[in-house]
Amino acid sequence: MYFTEAHPVSLFLDIDVGPLKCGTNMLSRLLHVRHPTAKQAVITAIDLLGRAVINAAENGSSFPLKKRDQLLDYILTLMGRDDDENLSDSSLELLDTQARALSACTTLVSVEPKLTIETRNHVLKATVGFFALPNDPADVVDPLIDNLITLLCAILLTSGEDGRSRAEQLLHILRQIDQYVSSAADYQRRRGCLAVHEMLLKFRTVCITGHCALGCQGSCTHIKPIDPAFVLPSREALSLGDRVITYLPRCADTDAEVRKVSAQILDQLFSISLSLQRPATSTYGVDIELSYSALSSLEDVIAILRSDASIDPSEVFNRVISSVCLLLTKNELLATLHGCTAAICDKVKQSAEGAIQAVIEFVTTRGNELSETDVSRTTQALLTATGHVTEKHLRLETLAAISSLAESTSSKAVFNEVLVTAGRDIVTKDISRLRGGWPMQDAFYAFSQHTVLSSSFLEHVICVLDQYPVLKADSEKGDYSSPSVDGHIDDEVLHAAIVALTAFFRGGGRIGKKAVQQNYASVLAELTLQLGSCHGLAKCGQHEPLRALLTAFQVFCECVGDLEMGKILARDGEQNENERWINLIGDIAGCISIKRPKEVQRICVIFSKSLNRHQRYQREAAAAALSEFIRYSDSFGSLLEQMVEVLCRHVTDESPTVRRLCLRGLVQIPSIQMLQYTSQVLGVILALLDDSDESVQLTAVTCLLTMLESSPNDAVDPILLSLSVRLRNLQISMNPKMRANAFSALGSLCNYGTGAQHEAFLEQVHAIIPRLVLHLHDNDVIVRQACRSTLRRIAPLLDMEGLFPLFNMHCFNYDHRTDYEDFVRELTKQFAQHLPSRVDSYMASAIQALDAPWPIIQANAIYFSSCMLSLSDDQHILTLYYPQVFGTLVGKLSKSTDASVRATCSSALGLLLKSSKSISWKAAPVDRVE
Repeated sequence: MYFTEAHPVSLFLDIDVGPLKCGTNMLSRLLHVRHPTAKQAVITAIDLLGRAVINAAENGSSFPLKKRDQLLDYILTLMGRDDDENLSDSSLELLDTQARALSACTTLVSVEPKLTIETRNHVLKATVGFFALPNDPADVVDPLIDNLITLLCAILLTSGEDGRSRAEQLLHILRQIDQYVSSAADYQRRRGCLAVHEMLLKFRTVCITGHCALGCQGSCTHIKPIDPAFVLPSREALSLGDRVITYLPRCADTDAEVRKVSAQILDQLFSISLSLQRPATSTYGVDIELSYSALSSLEDVIAILRSDASIDPSEVFNRVISSVCLLLTKNELLATLHGCTAAICDKVKQSAEGAIQAVIEFVTTRGNELSETDVSRTTQALLTATGHVTEKHLRLETLAAISSLAESTSSKAVFNEVLVTAGRDIVTKDISRLRGGWPMQDAFYAFSQHTVLSSSFLEHVICVLDQYPVLKADSEKGDYSSPSVDGHIDDEVLHAAIVALTAFFRGGGRIGKKAVQQNYASVLAELTLQLGSCHGLAKCGQHEPLRALLTAFQVFCECVGDLEMGKILARDGEQNENERWINLIGDIAGCISIKRPKEVQRICVIFSKSLNRHQRYQREAAAAALSEFIRYSDSFGSLLEQMVEVLCRHVTDESPTVRRLCLRGLVQIPSIQMLQYTSQVLGVILALLDDSDESVQLTAVTCLLTMLESSPNDAVDPILLSLSVRLRNLQISMNPKMRANAFSALGSLCNYGTGAQHEAFLEQVHAIIPRLVLHLHDNDVIVRQACRSTLRRIAPLLDMEGLFPLFNMHCFNYDHRTDYEDFVRELTKQFAQHLPSRVDSYMASAIQALDAPWPIIQANAIYFSSCMLSLSDDQHILTLYYPQVFGTLVGKLSKSTDASVRATCSSALGLLLKSSKSISWKAAPVDRVE
C-alpha cells in the first residue's frame, strides 16, 4: 500500500479538484484491507478528500460531494465497528483507527449536501456508543471521545436549515446521549455531560449569534440568508422541561466534574431560552426580570464551582434548584414534573435524592399553578418511580414528595390517583411478593403518619367509599346478579379503599390513631354501611370483599380500643343469613351506645342521611343501626324528631327489610319521649299491617302489641276499628306466629273497646269469636295460647257471666281433643242461652271455616257448627244451615284424607242425631258435599 508511505500533508497538496468530480468508486476496492495501518491510510485519504472539497469551496469552486454518504459508509466500515461488537475489547490500533474515522466523519458531514435523516441516524448509531469505552488507555481514548464530541457538534450544526431544524437535531442527539449522562459509570457521565455542554455552546453560537459552525470569519457559504423570523427556534422547541429533569440530577452527582458541567448545561439552556425572541402575542408565564435574576444567581453558583472546589455540594444544589424553579415556564415545569420518574430512578443514589428534592421544591414553590389534571399526571410519575425504587430510603423520600404534592396542590387528585393505582396493582400483581414490598402500602402508611395529610386522607377514603357503589345488584329492584364490567374500575378503587383503611388503622401510629378518633363517627358509619354491601356481595357468592372489610373493621376496633365490638365481629361477622347480619349491626350499635355515648348523635346523623342512598343493602344497614341507636336517644332533643321523621318516611322503602327495621326503630323510642309520637307510630303500624311482604306485616303486628301496652286511649280510638279489621285478615295467615300475634293484638285492643267506639268494636269482636273458638285447638301451641288469652280479655265486653267459670275449667286450659270438644259444647250452650241473636252470624263464620286450609280447623268448624245446631231452637237457622252442615259431614266422612276430620264428622253426626231438635229438620233436604 503506497498510502502508508505518503505523508498526509503531501497527500492533501497533491489532490486536485478535477479528479474529485470523476467519482470515488476506486476507494471501494480498499474496503477489504485488514491491517490497521492500511485502514488508517484509507480513512485519512477520504478525510483529505473531504477537506479538499471544503478548501475548493472556500476558494470559490463550490460543488457538492455527491457520494459523500457512500464515503461515510466506507469510513464506518473501516473503523471496524459492528453493531454487536463489544467496545471494551478494542485494541489500541482499533481505537486509533476509530479516532481517525470519527475525525474523517466530522469532515464529511461538513460537506454539502446536508445529511439526510437516514444518514444522520446511521452515523449516530455507529458512533455514539463510543461514550461507553473504558477510560484506559487515556492517551488514546480521550482524543477519540473529543473527536466524537466534535462529530456530534458538526452533525448538529451542518444538518439543519435554520434554528428550528437545528433545535430538532439538537434534541435528537441529546436524547441519544441521555443514557450516558445517567450512566452508573462516572466517566461515562462526565463524557456525556461534556458532550452536551459542548453541543449547547455550538448551538448557541450558531443559532443565537449567527456565527458559522465551522469557524469561518465574515460571510461564508455555510450561512444562508434567511428571514430572521424563521431563523431562531421557539423556546418550546427546546423542550426545556424534559432537558432540565435529565440534567438536574447530575448537579447532585458524586463526581465534582459532573456537578460543575451539569450546572453549566442548565445555564446554557436557560441562557439560550432567554435569548430567543418571543412573539408579541406570546406569554410564557415567567417574569423576565425575575428570570434574569435567577439566571444570574445560577451563574454565580457556576463561578463558585470553578473557583472553590471545597464548597458544600448540597448548598450548591439547593441554589441550583431554586434558580431553575424560577426559570421554568409553567409548561416546562409540568414537563419536568411529569418526566421525573427516570430522574428519581437514577443509578446514582445522591442524584436520585437530588431529583426528589427538586420535585419537592417545585411543587412547594409553584404548586398553586398546577391543575388537577397536572397533579394527577405528576402523581402518576412519582408512583411509577416508587414502584421501580426498591431501596427503602429512596422510596420513603419519593413518598415524601407525593405527600408534599398533596399538601401543596389538590390532595383529592393525589389521593384519587394513589387509590386507582393501588386498585390496579391489587388486580394485576401479586402484591405480597413484590420486591421491597408493595409501594402503595407504604404510601398509605406515609399518609396516615403525616401530620397534615392524615385526617384529610382518611376523610377522602371514607368519601370514596361513600360515593362508589360496591354492588351493582344492590339496587332498588333487588336484582342479585353479579357486578357488570362497567363497574370494574369502581370495584378496583373500592377494594383499594378498604385496603387503604386497613393500612391506615394498622400503620398510622399516634398521628393516625388521633385522626381516626377525630373521625370516629364517619369511619364507623361507613364501615357499617359497607358491611351491608359486602353481605350483599356474599349472597351473590363473592365472599372476598366481606373478608377484606371484616379485617379492616377488626383493625379499626384494635386501633380505637373497642375490643368488645371486635369480639362481636369475630363471632358473627361472616354470618350471611339476613337476620344474623342485621342483628350483628344492632349489636354493634348497642355496644357503641354503651361505650361511646358521645359519638351516637353524630353517627345517627350520618345513618339518617344514608337511608337516602341508592344501594339497598346500605339502606338496610343504616336502618338496622338506627333502629338500635334510637333506644338511647333520651337526650337527642331535636335530632330525635329528625330521626322519627326519617324513619317514618322510609317505611315506604322498596326494601321490606328497611320497612320493618324502620318500624322496629319507631317502636323503640324511649318511653319518656314516646308519648308525643304515639299517634304517628300507630299510623305507621296501621299502614304496614296491609304490607305486601309477610315479614313486614309480622313486624307490624309485633310492634302493635308493644305499642298497645302503653298507648293512651285518645291515640288508639281513631284507628280502633281499622286495626280490628286488619287484624282479622292476619288471623288466617299460614304463618303461626302471625296468627298468634294477630289474635293477641285483638285481645289487647279490648282495653280500648269501652270508649266511644264500643258498639262498633263489639261488632268486630262478635265477628271474630267463631274464628277465635276454632283456633283454640290450632296446630301450633302459640296460637292456642294466644286464643285463650284473647278470649279471656273479650269476655268482659260480652256481658256473659257464665263465661268466666268456663275459663277455670280443666277443658279450657288443656290441649287434648276431648277437652276442646267439651269446652266447645259448654261454650255453645252459653251462646245459645245468652246470645241467641248472634247464632246466625256465628254459624255463617263456622260454615266458611269448613274450607279452611288446615284440617284441624275444618274439624273444629264441623264440631262447633254441629254443637250450635244441636242447641238451637230457631227454625230459620235449622232450616238454613242444617242441610249445609249435614251434607258437609257426610261428604267429608267419606272423602277426607285426614283422620281427625273423619272422626269429628262421626262425632258431630251423633251429636246432631241425638239432639232433641232433630225431628224438626229430619225431613229437610240434605245438600251433600261431593
